[in-house]
Amino acid sequence: MTLSSQEQRLVNQAKLIKLDRQAALDPVFFFEHFLYTFNPKVTPSNLPFDPFPFQKELIHEIVAAIEGGYDIFIDKTREMGVTYTVLGVLLWFWKYKDASNFLVGSRKQDIVDNVGGKSVGEVTNKEESLFGKLDYMLDRIPQLAKPTNFTPDTHRTYMSLRNPELGNVIGGESANANFSRGGRQRAILLDEFAFWDNDDAAWGSTADTTNCRIVVTTPGIRPNTKAKRLRFGKDGEKIKVITLPYRLDPRKDAKWLEEQRSRRSEADFNREIMIDWEGSTAGVVYPEARRREVGLFPYVPHWPLYISWDFGLDGTAVQWWQPNPTNGKQRLIDAFSRTDMPIQWFFPFLGLPLDSKFQYSTEELEAINRTKIMQRAIHYGDPDVKKRSMTSADLTSVQEELRKIGVYVQTNTKANKFYNRRETTKILLQKGIEVNQTPGTDYWIESIDGARYPQRSDTSQSTSAITLPIHDWTSHHRTSTEYYAVNYKPPTDTTHVIEVENIFDEEGFLT
Repeated sequence: MTLSSQEQRLVNQAKLIKLDRQAALDPVFFFEHFLYTFNPKVTPSNLPFDPFPFQKELIHEIVAAIEGGYDIFIDKTREMGVTYTVLGVLLWFWKYKDASNFLVGSRKQDIVDNVGGKSVGEVTNKEESLFGKLDYMLDRIPQLAKPTNFTPDTHRTYMSLRNPELGNVIGGESANANFSRGGRQRAILLDEFAFWDNDDAAWGSTADTTNCRIVVTTPGIRPNTKAKRLRFGKDGEKIKVITLPYRLDPRKDAKWLEEQRSRRSEADFNREIMIDWEGSTAGVVYPEARRREVGLFPYVPHWPLYISWDFGLDGTAVQWWQPNPTNGKQRLIDAFSRTDMPIQWFFPFLGLPLDSKFQYSTEELEAINRTKIMQRAIHYGDPDVKKRSMTSADLTSVQEELRKIGVYVQTNTKANKFYNRRETTKILLQKGIEVNQTPGTDYWIESIDGARYPQRSDTSQSTSAITLPIHDWTSHHRTSTEYYAVNYKPPTDTTHVIEVENIFDEEGFLT
């Protein structure tokens, strides 16, 4: 029997209502039956959003984070549809779930919203901004499946999308130091966060605004961004990291990879395609450090042991080194650093008893247990050790405090010049080193890889050479390594061996 047009319309409406009810229960079903994505690079450009397996998993991850109230960090290759996926999940909550207010942000205003309010019936493909993407998806949801009484000219205004049925609002804001202050959100999206200015302040301000922060980004071009520190846990904040390499996307095969390699610079390819946080930024001080081997390279009791220090007013770094006589490579046994602690705090790492006036975390106690059993070592370090005053009493120098426990820090006058330290360190690293994997050496790897020279802005008129690295969280471990490189002399140098034998007794103390 042939249905009349009116009857067919009623049947279609009934089907749509049924689909809408099912979508309310399943966000993946919502994507599959109601959402579209836009890609002007292909024909047709308007594509039903049929999620790939990795996108379905990501949808569930985002829903779990929003409902569970925890932060997630999505570390991705370019053009994986991640921003569309996150926004689609927010739209699902906005449409179906009570008390679902969200804030979406990006590095500048036009990337958040470049469309503004829209008139009734207007459809647009202008989806470069976050709200443009929301508009694009919402436009293509049938009117019957939209919130009751929803009209774009009333409920879609600049930086705002309101659900008149549930009262939910998706708001927008560009990067600024007070980002998100003044409101409460069920979740906040920080899109391309590695490229934000005021990233530290913006991240801090979100902590009181929401329990769920969703970071989406490719690696940035600036060193030591908040995004990078979040990604690698440098600031001790708990966040779930979800990495999405290109190979998860079935559209990205070997041919695609070679095409991307051929049309991008090496740095851009590494950053945008290979998710390389280290190779993506300019001005690396020690690219030679990547020749390292990382694994089980433990302390060997009958090999000589060296300890290298960097003493700073804001922190101290210490490293344990052994030259491997079987292959001539240097072996980093362990490393540790701590800020704002006097030199006496480090004494248990050298085998002395714990001091009750200091407290140590479980990780620090584990490091002490690893290092306190090692033999007496030859100590290298900072030429300015006499000038430093980061001691518990702040009255004596680090040198004097170390001498009280029989530790004498040797130094080379060449260590005063960064150029000398750098060239010697490059030679040491390019021979390849063995890194015994511990939490401390993991941090050393991040520090040595993260050491950068400052980059001038595009408008800078300066023509002078940049000669010194940036002083930041990487500096103490970088400098400690440099002090080892510039002081160490191979045992085959008999002059050095005689010198060491003459100045140290059997227990490793200076005579």
